[in-house]
Amino acid sequence: MKSYQDEIAETWDQIGECLTDKATVISHEEFLRAKSGELNITLAGVRTVPEEWFPPLKGKDVLALACGGGQQAPIFAAHGAAVTVTDLSDHQLANESEVARREYYPIRIVKADLSKPFPFADDSFDLIFNPVSNCYIECIQPVWNECARVIRKGGILMMAFVKEENFLFEPDFRNEDFLLSRHPLPFNPYRDLSEESKQKYRDEHKPFAFSHSLTEQIGGLLKSGFELTDLFEDCDGGGLFDKYMNSYVAIRAIRK
Repeated sequence: MKSYQDEIAETWDQIGECLTDKATVISHEEFLRAKSGELNITLAGVRTVPEEWFPPLKGKDVLALACGGGQQAPIFAAHGAAVTVTDLSDHQLANESEVARREYYPIRIVKADLSKPFPFADDSFDLIFNPVSNCYIECIQPVWNECARVIRKGGILMMAFVKEENFLFEPDFRNEDFLLSRHPLPFNPYRDLSEESKQKYRDEHKPFAFSHSLTEQIGGLLKSGFELTDLFEDCDGGGLFDKYMNSYVAIRAIRK
């Protein structure tokens, strides 16, 4: 029987219209601007990560975690970092290879499952950059534990997540100004969606996503040995939820 991880990876290989922007590689012009010093990089929705969140990147070992797609990792490489990028989607990793070939920079590309132990030695990285992705796995505490293991002491973790409140609602497509409260929390798509809804997700190449509480997200991060240093909220750039609330939270933390 196919695992949910395999199903979600296959969905990202042929991602639907709703997330096309997350699978579109940066342009040559954007890469050149990064080479000239611009640090325009997103972690959650549309807001650029503050430059003061980053250390000097030249020579740093950066893990772009569940970050395939040819968007953020090339910017790190343009700034002189030694970049390792992981993803479970072959298509997203192919995008990374495409940009690296086009721009002639070295990058380590690893197909890896975020929900499994990371295939890296202890104390391997100075920075871990993890865009919105843990909604695609059922249990996230092991992710924080693995991040704490592979990052060096004093290393920086940047991660973003979907607010749990998002999972309460479904749009009422008869009236675009309304959201309907449909699902209890925590939300598990394999348990809480009807068979008809599941099939609709599959037909539209839309990945299933799990909700996670603040206790799991921030509490789990603190429990694994990180210290929170900053955060900001972000929106998804024009979706229905933007009318009511920010959908995402981006966090900066340091390994103690």
